[in-house]
Amino acid sequence: MIIDGKLIAHDIKTRLKDITSEQDPHLSLGIVVTHETPAIRQFAALKQSFGKSIGVVTEILKLGPFEQKNEHLLQLIMHSTRKFDGIVLQLPIAPTFMLDNILSIFPLTHDVDVLGNTAYQQFKEGNLPFLPPVVGAFAEILSRSKIKLVGKKVLVIGEGRLVGGPSAVWARRLGAIVTVANKETVNLETLTQQAEVIMLGAGSPGLLKPDMIQEGVIILDAGSGEVAGVVQGDADQACAEKSALFTPTPGGVGPVTVAKLFENIVALREITHPRTL
Repeated sequence: MIIDGKLIAHDIKTRLKDITSEQDPHLSLGIVVTHETPAIRQFAALKQSFGKSIGVVTEILKLGPFEQKNEHLLQLIMHSTRKFDGIVLQLPIAPTFMLDNILSIFPLTHDVDVLGNTAYQQFKEGNLPFLPPVVGAFAEILSRSKIKLVGKKVLVIGEGRLVGGPSAVWARRLGAIVTVANKETVNLETLTQQAEVIMLGAGSPGLLKPDMIQEGVIILDAGSGEVAGVVQGDADQACAEKSALFTPTPGGVGPVTVAKLFENIVALREITHPRTL
């Protein structure tokens, strides 16, 4: 079964629009972009378009050519907390900035991506009332397909903060038998052939080939990279033929992830500004 992420995202959009239309003032999201690639432009535009469609004021924030030091990026993020309900730091950031320093002080009150150290630690401890957007997308897709992870052999490829790291934490929490592979893993094909569920976030287009998987595997592909300016997923599209469930790129996990990001901003508003009866 090939997942139509756009259809799922539309369902979530309809539900969110009913909520956001009643909110005053309108919710707002700032998307911090430090440099542009075709993938970054695409992801930022998708978020901006989704926000507009549900009445969330969404702005792309950029630094000037002479504001390329870490302190400038930190100032932009912290100043943006006064204007926006949520803030997204679009990854990857430009190499002139030190991501670890940014993540160490990223404000929990605005962290709809669960990217900063404080929010991520709260998620790992099970104290956050919402999931990182990619994990939320995985959960939504599996739930709609009535698939449970408990007892399943899950292989997570990639250890990044947005996909691999939180996906492994979440899958273990649900009772899955989780193995994590990274670029230093030498027996990747052996691991992929044994896995019942594969979650991809390596950012290596075409990494997973059909001959590396078993029949009936579940593939959740949140990895993306560029080949000749075209965004592609970590899984070769031909893997769909052997999969019980397959998320294509584009059009699979991505649209659902964007929808879950806006679910998170609604949840944050409920926490910081609870409605009174």
